[in-house]
Amino acid sequence: MLLAPILQAKFNACEFRLKNGLQVICVEKKSSPIVLFSIWYRCGSKCDAVSKTGVAHYLEHMAIASDKLSRDFLEGMGAEHNAFTSINLICFYEIVPLKALDRIFEYEAKRMELPSINDEEFVGEKGAILEERNQRVDNDPDGAQREVLLSNIFNREIGGSALIGWKHEIESIQKQDLYEFHQKWFAPNNAILVIVGDCSPDDVKTLAEKHFAIKKMKKMPEEKTENREFSGLKEIVCSSPKRGLFSSVEYIYNVPFSSKKNFRKSLALDMGLKILNQPAFFLKKTLKHVLNIANDVAFSYTKGIFQCDIVSVSISSSSPENLADSIKTWKYLKNKLLTLGVSTGELEVVKRKEKLAQAYQRNNIEYVANYFGWLAVCGYSLKDIQTSDEIIDSITAAECNQALREVFSSIQIAEQQAIPKGYDRD
Repeated sequence: MLLAPILQAKFNACEFRLKNGLQVICVEKKSSPIVLFSIWYRCGSKCDAVSKTGVAHYLEHMAIASDKLSRDFLEGMGAEHNAFTSINLICFYEIVPLKALDRIFEYEAKRMELPSINDEEFVGEKGAILEERNQRVDNDPDGAQREVLLSNIFNREIGGSALIGWKHEIESIQKQDLYEFHQKWFAPNNAILVIVGDCSPDDVKTLAEKHFAIKKMKKMPEEKTENREFSGLKEIVCSSPKRGLFSSVEYIYNVPFSSKKNFRKSLALDMGLKILNQPAFFLKKTLKHVLNIANDVAFSYTKGIFQCDIVSVSISSSSPENLADSIKTWKYLKNKLLTLGVSTGELEVVKRKEKLAQAYQRNNIEYVANYFGWLAVCGYSLKDIQTSDEIIDSITAAECNQALREVFSSIQIAEQQAIPKGYDRD
């Protein structure tokens, strides 16, 4: 009974498009007199040119660093503002008082134009990006491991390139590379505005037409289609002196159905994996508490980004010997999972946790903006996004088990082991 109001909670979202193709999503929330403006460009590291990894990320940095006048304006009003780059997107966002929304529309509309990049700032930002790579990849075994994994299993043009960029290619980037990337990808018909907060859809539409309607459409490059063919299992070993005795193994499975075409089945798989991630589920319980050979077991589902959707199973141990035992046990436990599956009771527990978490998160305008922005960039419709709660509530344990069995009976794309430097695997 206590959960009934949570079940009835809905996003008050609407969507429209300008004639130039700009997609606008407005989520009205009257809880506080602030607004989050975000603009999502459907381009990221997978759009970097060959031999120029890191250009998308570099451009995101320069778009912030080279606009001091607007930056001072934002900081003067106490606004929160930032940007981020992923494999398939670049996003800029500001959290401001409602009265500043007109100025923010003007600010971001200007950013859609070709930027002016100062030589000194360009060089300075290159140093900052190289240091970021140093921290997040070169001196982070997990970051380095992830980079090796993605570059080995995916096509370069669909996710298999370094997001920050490989060091030697970052060093070779010129200002012209940034201009060419911007000219190619920054266009109204390749962008999504997501506005969340104390603003009406009518006001948002008025401002969008005022500042963005004059922007001209561009002919966008042909979108890379999904490629589900793999040459065989990739067996990758990463060794590092920085790990101590810590060891891990990660299994990557191809999801044999597209989340965009099978939205309900995708949500069933997502719920099934959430059950597997519960501490009391037999997979984790056996490896961590019964046999005491794993520090952690984690399942993740990545959809709408790479050349196919994938499920990752990551098992970490405190020593290589324990890791070897974990690998043997996983094969047994996977077969047990395929036979037993998950139960209705376990699914109901996860549903309740999900509802409570979402009820809390929906009061956070940053969470709401990211929720809509990420899913919209990945190609999900507003109807899919808004009705996902209702679909989840109706999903059965049988559907979860069917999705899990399809994945864990499908092609295993890769197995990557991370072990201490000098450890003899034989």
